[in-house]
Amino acid sequence: MLRSASRPKASTTRIARSALTATASLMVLAAAAGGLAPARAQNAADPTERRLFILDPTQIQNQPQVRTPVTPAAVAPGAGLGFTRTERGAPMQVNAGQMVYEEQSGRVSARGNVQIYYDGRTIEADVVTYDQRSGRVRATGNVRITEPSGIIAHAQDMEFDQQFTQGFVRSLNIETPDRRFIGAAEVTRENGDTTIFERATYTACDSCRADQSKPPTWTIKAKRIIHRESERTIYFEDGRFEMFGVPIAYMPRFWAPDPTVRKASGFLMPGISGSNRTGVGVEVPYFWNVQPNYDLLIAPRYYARQGFMPIVEWRHGFESGYYTIRAAGIRQNDPGVFTYSNGTNEVGNREFRGIIHTTGIYRLTERWSVGWDLNLMSDTAFLRDYSLMLPGQTEANSRLFLRGQGPRSWFDLSATRYVGITATDTDNKILPTTHPVLDYFKVMDQSVVGGELSWRTSVVSLTREAADVSRRNPLLDPGLFCNRNVPGSVTPANCLVNGIDGLYSRASAEVAWRRRIIDGMGQVWEPFVSARGDVTYHQLKDNSAVLGSFSRLAQDDRVYTRFMPTVGITYRYPWIAANPYGTTTIEPVVQFIARPNETNIGNIPNEDAQSLVFDDTNLFQVNKFSGWDRVEGGGRMNYGLNLTHRFTNGSSVNVLFGQSLHLFGINSFSSGAINDMASTGANSGLDKPRSDYVARIQYQIDRNFRLSARGRFDERTFAMQRGEFDATGRFGDFALTGTFGYLAPQPLLGYQVARSSVGAAMSYSLTQTLTVYGAARFAFQRQNLAATGVADLAEKNKVEGLTVGLNYLDDAMQLGFYYSRDFAAEVVTQGAVTSTRDVHRFMFRFNLRTIGELTLSQNVSNWFNPPSQ
Repeated sequence: MLRSASRPKASTTRIARSALTATASLMVLAAAAGGLAPARAQNAADPTERRLFILDPTQIQNQPQVRTPVTPAAVAPGAGLGFTRTERGAPMQVNAGQMVYEEQSGRVSARGNVQIYYDGRTIEADVVTYDQRSGRVRATGNVRITEPSGIIAHAQDMEFDQQFTQGFVRSLNIETPDRRFIGAAEVTRENGDTTIFERATYTACDSCRADQSKPPTWTIKAKRIIHRESERTIYFEDGRFEMFGVPIAYMPRFWAPDPTVRKASGFLMPGISGSNRTGVGVEVPYFWNVQPNYDLLIAPRYYARQGFMPIVEWRHGFESGYYTIRAAGIRQNDPGVFTYSNGTNEVGNREFRGIIHTTGIYRLTERWSVGWDLNLMSDTAFLRDYSLMLPGQTEANSRLFLRGQGPRSWFDLSATRYVGITATDTDNKILPTTHPVLDYFKVMDQSVVGGELSWRTSVVSLTREAADVSRRNPLLDPGLFCNRNVPGSVTPANCLVNGIDGLYSRASAEVAWRRRIIDGMGQVWEPFVSARGDVTYHQLKDNSAVLGSFSRLAQDDRVYTRFMPTVGITYRYPWIAANPYGTTTIEPVVQFIARPNETNIGNIPNEDAQSLVFDDTNLFQVNKFSGWDRVEGGGRMNYGLNLTHRFTNGSSVNVLFGQSLHLFGINSFSSGAINDMASTGANSGLDKPRSDYVARIQYQIDRNFRLSARGRFDERTFAMQRGEFDATGRFGDFALTGTFGYLAPQPLLGYQVARSSVGAAMSYSLTQTLTVYGAARFAFQRQNLAATGVADLAEKNKVEGLTVGLNYLDDAMQLGFYYSRDFAAEVVTQGAVTSTRDVHRFMFRFNLRTIGELTLSQNVSNWFNPPSQ
């Protein structure tokens, strides 16, 4: 005997849930139909005439009572002959061609397209009969019951007593609003507690009903389904699962909680995982519903090569929050498999490996909450080696936080220890620990001088065990240049610093005001003013032993201040013209910014402002740096032309072209290229008096076809420095998405050669439900990170990734198989030798709508190319 379980938030819907709900409503309606009893010997003069009888169940008495039929014209609005539902508690309405009371037998019958409205429900049948002596109600012929929830039940014959403790339904079929379908040859109600479904079926395939000659995509059938309400349990006898009419699984007897149970103890779906190092692993999880607000998941695994690994997860919810604790551990039978070919041990070469992970959040008030996400691991490869990583997970960070959010403000205070767990994270010493980071933003509720006043604050303090450095030129010997273990090898001429070793702290605050004014000519003026101040402190580790060549960072006076006031205005003048082809909007934009020079460039570490891409998206940003550690200074003018045309057929095209000019003072980007520890601003297009041109064009033909391109072009030669192109189109059963990217050399940032690549994804619908899928990435040219000479610095015509798949999808089921291969995407270190290997991954997805989903994703790179080889 197998017992199933349910967990909260799981995508599992129990079998026959809607059947039971609809049947219960049917029984309520049957009892309500007992309100016909007081009507006596009422015959319509014309049997074909439709009559509406209004009965009040609260006035039902045992003695006979005659009520006069009321014609539809005399009924108040909303009580007509249609399917208007009555409100709950309103008098019963019976719409029928004929009402008959048989005095000798004590039966009251409504005949001829009977429609009964009561308590928000509707029952329709050819004949509805109430037996006053036995207290039983019977509806026959095309019985249809509609609940307020939208559930519809069909039956040929229905009979219940007035208290619906005993009853019978023949040929029951139920439709739910979310397109679930339940059928049973017979339904019996016993003792007011037990409902029995004979020869029951369940499916969620709506489209399958259109062609009855074909079996549904999937069906669950059972010889008998028994629902005992006192036990809140549904029992299944002789159940089987069929796909396309073929039996797939047989379950002689099992049970599940009924719809009133939110979660219940029992076994969950087993899982399979593993690799050539661990062997095949099998997991059989058990869920224990200890109490409604806390539960325990026990998921033991057994690996053929490494042995037994228990996994447990405890969850506890309370009124103002929740917390979870998850733990896994294994005493490896064969830890030696985690060894490089040269005999060097990997981090996984240890007897015991495990993790404890806990999360939680506690709501202090409606707007304030405190929480945590903590990880304690034996090693950084444990989650990866034993397939415990969540989809897309690349880090196992530990974090404490305090958050607050108001209508126009937010606050975030956190401390984080960053830990990388991918194959490329071989040196976690370069990842920082923040203690803390504070971000606060507030927009004033009232306007100030007709504009918006806002306030921003940022505070950060972090430490890093080792400096994060990289080479400007990949041809330099990594053992002699930019090697933090070789004194004097890290120099500004050859190296970039992505993160300092030691301590760095910064406190920043900015107040800003902005107003939008539209004059009588339609011109738009946006003046803005801001003032920002920063205080920083840093202390390099070991008396600047590694970064001492970066003299500005290594100076004795490591406390710096910076103040940046800004004043400026943005001017727009949109022109709109209508023509036979559509509507054209031409909008010239000019922006002037005045401010003093940025100070202490290179003296202040740059931890959060290293990403700088100059394009159409940030042409009119006052500060183009991505973070707080750098702030743009000097006078600048940004200008451009934005043109949009909307065609009469619904398509549209948008074009933007612009440039940025440095007017006076120090250019933060050219100075940063020289002095910034990460050379932020170098080769950006902004590091000269007249920036490169930026442009974009977007063409939306319809919802099925779109083209867009953007680029940056040299201000003198107009040579492309950066270009992106993407297109999306659908042509009947064929769909295509394509992208192309080009980047000119950026030697100061470590990219000595131009890079260009193309990506494409396409799908083709073989049938209405079956689709093949393929995607690929191809590099026309890229930089070889393992190059030893100029000749092999540029790699040309390389396939970077490939994905193929087959997917079946209808309104009830999804079944997909996928295989992907990323070429040279994983770094493998064997002793002192670092190389790359391809990453192979298989994925299987099986989703039954309303039942649940199973997704398996497995990295099988070790099977194709073990790292020890």
